[in-house]
This record gives sequence, structure tokens and C-alpha cells, in this order.
Amino acid sequence: MQSNLEFQTDRLILRALRNEDAEALRHAICSSAESIGPWLDWCHEGFDEMDAQAWINRSRQGWITSSSYELVAFEQDTNALVGCVYISSIDRVANMANLGYWIAQDYQGQQYAVEATEVAATIAFGHLLLTRLELVMDPKNSASIRIAEKLGATFECRARNRYMYDGEAREGLVYSLIPADIGF
Repeated sequence: MQSNLEFQTDRLILRALRNEDAEALRHAICSSAESIGPWLDWCHEGFDEMDAQAWINRSRQGWITSSSYELVAFEQDTNALVGCVYISSIDRVANMANLGYWIAQDYQGQQYAVEATEVAATIAFGHLLLTRLELVMDPKNSASIRIAEKLGATFECRARNRYMYDGEAREGLVYSLIPADIGF
């Protein structure tokens, strides 16, 4: 898939990260440390310009190698960076991937995560032809659980040592989406 594609919803424009997004990315992450930091260890107030540039470089590398596809979401009306959604940990043998998302604190609770993840799921099933997406989250992350449920994802299990946080293995809830869940 080409990294110059843009996807549009009623309220969002989604596209690959660019170098000029570094400051907006840094600001969104730093200002969201309180609400996202407990669930994603990279989200902290000290996230700086070098961290943002490294993030963008890793994201671009994922597109180049077809190993992951991260889309940054911007509000159409204001061009503000709302968050990111990504298809990662692509397993070509099992034909599946991880579906992840985060929304900047100022935009949480406005259904942007659902809107953005619907686009990512459509790309995963319609363009990449994957047959399964997993959404993994901390059992205490009620916001992510609500998003998975609004997407129509199926809760499958509570898995031991399912994801890493700050170098430590943590228990995670595993939800899944398959093409039929979103009309494919």
C-alpha cells in the first residue's frame, strides 16, 4: 500500500505521518500523558521533538517494509491532530494483525477512535485482505474496551503476559474483528 494515500470520513482525514507532523505529534502525546500514559508507556510528558521524529521514521519504515501501517487522524475543520490508528504486528502466515489506536486527551469521548478504527479495519480487510484483527488492551482500560465493543469486536479471552508495558509483561484482554463483523 502506498504511503501517500489519504482517507476521509465525515470529520477526519487520515494519512501516513510526515516529518512536518512532528510538533503536532509531540504536543498531542505530551498533553495526553495523564489519560494515555497508564496504558501506553511511550506516552509521557517528556516526549520530545527527537522522540517525535524517531516515531515518524519508524512509522514510515513500517509503510516501506509493509510491516505496519499507521495513520494519523486530523480533524477536517481545524486540521488538529486527533490521534493515530495502526495496523501492526502483521502476521502473513496467520493472515492477521493488531489494530491499535490512541486519541489525544483533548479529543477523547467524541467517537474519533471508533471513526478512525473503522477506516483502519476497512483497509485491513478490504485492501490488505487480512482475515483477522486483534485488539489488545489492559483490563482496566475501560475507554479502549468501550471502543472495541462499539466496533463490534468479539471478546475472546483474558491473556496472561499478552503485552509489554515499561519492560514488564502484563495481562491483556483480547478482542477480535473478522471481515464479516464490518460487512466484508
